[in-house]
Amino acid sequence: MMLGFDMLPGNDALKASLRTALERRFPQAVLLSGSEESSTYAFAQTIAAALLCTGSGTHPCGTCDSCRKLAHHAHPDLICIEAGDAEIKVEQARKIRDEAAILPNDGSRKVFILHGADHMNTSAQNALLKVLEEPPRYVFFVLTAAQSGLLLQTIRSRCTIYQLAPQPMPLPDDPALLEPAQAFLHALVHADEYGMMLAANHYSKLNKAAFRQAMDLLGMAIRDAVLTPIGTAPLLPALTNESRTLARTLSTQKLLAVYDHLVLLSHRMDGNASAPLQCAVLAAGVYSLCYLPRPAQ
Repeated sequence: MMLGFDMLPGNDALKASLRTALERRFPQAVLLSGSEESSTYAFAQTIAAALLCTGSGTHPCGTCDSCRKLAHHAHPDLICIEAGDAEIKVEQARKIRDEAAILPNDGSRKVFILHGADHMNTSAQNALLKVLEEPPRYVFFVLTAAQSGLLLQTIRSRCTIYQLAPQPMPLPDDPALLEPAQAFLHALVHADEYGMMLAANHYSKLNKAAFRQAMDLLGMAIRDAVLTPIGTAPLLPALTNESRTLARTLSTQKLLAVYDHLVLLSHRMDGNASAPLQCAVLAAGVYSLCYLPRPAQ
């Protein structure tokens, strides 16, 4: 297990925020949202280590009994549920709820990590609502999600949400990726659905790896648009103009919805999804999220 926030790459602002929260009153339910599962998992493990650490000074200290047990995956008060590609069902959620009612074995705290919480079905999420809202004083929940939008609003509202920034992505030399991205974002800014479809069609003959890279490229541009107002350095300087224009044109809520949509399309390519169909869903889905009225609830 990796211990210590300094050992985690990037996300300096997030790490500073987490350290401050740990020094004060850390929320009992947090949601780590980010597309890179290895990064969200590493942050979740480090938060758990800090919460369970019994040493003095900076937590996690890495040397106390608790930290040593965590390093050997032998701490009885850390319960990890990893969804993988499977669905988390209501039976598992009920077991988590029941386990939360049992006092810690070693110390004063018990931590649950739900890695891939966005894989919970609706019944499982509903089963956890009460314990997330009013957990026992000794229980802490750390949820991770690649697509936080798949979680019920009632779940998200019970968590303090931390967004992980993607790691910098090398600029592709292949114009088959960069030029369609520029065209797609330009059309998006101007609400040009036909232009978005034409740009997306350039991805129709890409293999799975290249298609995922194309979605990552668009996702980085959207991420830069979201963070432009607070002056964060762009991950993709070549698309800075497009990102800045998007930031002026679309709300943060819409940009985050687009980001989640791109992550979903990228994950679908891990299966047997058709690239031409995904291109159509890319254009239509993003246009709908940004410019069509949402149906009444």
